[in-house]
Amino acid sequence: MEKMEENMKKIDLETLQNMHPHDLAEQFLKWDADERHVWMSRLSSQQLAEMFTYLEPEIALEFLDELDHARQAELIDLMEPDDARDLLSEMDEPDKEDILEKLESHDTISRLLSYDEDESGAHMTTDFVSIRPDMDVKTATKIVISKANEVETISRLFVVDDEGRFLGTVALKKLIKTKSPQLIEGIMEDYPCVLDTDPMEKTIHKMRDYSAFEMPVCNQSKLLLGMVMMDDALDAYHEEATEDYEKLSALPEAREEEHYTRSALKRLPWLLILLVLSIPIAYITTFFEEVLVAVAVLAFFQRLILDAAGDVATQTLAVTLRILTKNPQKALKNGVKEVLTGVFTGLIMGASAFVIAYFLAIQMNSAQPLTLAIVVGLSLWVTVIISPILGVLIPVGINKLGFDPAVASGPFITTLADLSSLLVFFGLATTMLGAI
Repeated sequence: MEKMEENMKKIDLETLQNMHPHDLAEQFLKWDADERHVWMSRLSSQQLAEMFTYLEPEIALEFLDELDHARQAELIDLMEPDDARDLLSEMDEPDKEDILEKLESHDTISRLLSYDEDESGAHMTTDFVSIRPDMDVKTATKIVISKANEVETISRLFVVDDEGRFLGTVALKKLIKTKSPQLIEGIMEDYPCVLDTDPMEKTIHKMRDYSAFEMPVCNQSKLLLGMVMMDDALDAYHEEATEDYEKLSALPEAREEEHYTRSALKRLPWLLILLVLSIPIAYITTFFEEVLVAVAVLAFFQRLILDAAGDVATQTLAVTLRILTKNPQKALKNGVKEVLTGVFTGLIMGASAFVIAYFLAIQMNSAQPLTLAIVVGLSLWVTVIISPILGVLIPVGINKLGFDPAVASGPFITTLADLSSLLVFFGLATTMLGAI
């Protein structure tokens, strides 16, 4: 108790009240249960609500569980709709339904919860300023001033018709600089929008393409439903990047709280598949033992060729996955470019390996050093051509089948690249050096 009092004396209430919500959240995580209860009783509900939005939903929920449902509903009501939706989506169904009934924004949050996690509608905020094209700029300015405290941003105003259909936008700066009399339609500009059912990934790319800090979200009838803010787009992008990285590593979705046995069982199928695919590699190596024994330099370059093939295949896979998320029709066209790139880089790498292998073979007094160097250089060139073909065809094929192309993971592609590289390497070695 004395220690808690000492810690609390170091931070006064005024300091906490002036903290940015992110910094307050960081401080909140350092407190023990008693300190949290004390400060939660002293800070305003608005401060607490903003602070909870800067915590991961799972962590925020742990702290909210210490409060009764009425208090939870009060704090959630003060959050932006999209943040409230993220928090409620992590709750157990009975708790979620009970709190939803207590929310003033029940209808809004329920609508956001109806969207799938990867849909743009799930990440939009429904608090925005809309104006009509037949308004005078003076009237529109008054509306902006009256609603400024109720919305997340007023930097861009959305123009809608009498039925709420999206028509375009007006930048706040332009509105302020325009003198009355002037109708909004005279200063309105065209602006992109997305559908509420569009994948969030598409929305993120569109925001980047148009340098948009807020993206209007409409339904099929083009009725304006809300907007996706840049901070929410960044959060979604981070989650998507993490998910794709896990898939590229043949790693199922990771959850920190998940038991190790459950996590192991999720990873096991992929690891077993990769193990089975590795058996031919081991078999091929033993099949060509006589060639390896006869020419020791081949064993030296075996690892180099395998690594080069895997590196090129993984690079091509990353590029192909990125294109598939933006424009799947261009994936194969870009694949041709990747293969041509492989031909060029492989030629340079193969030539370099040829020179190194030739002088190394001479140093080791190997028979037919020139032929050996040709085997190494040609093998490297061919494998660097084959690898991008695998890096393109596998994800494109999986995408055509209707599955997530990210499951064409790095280890999976690398294993196939290793298999083809060994066949090329030892095939050429047996053909050209088998008589040694």
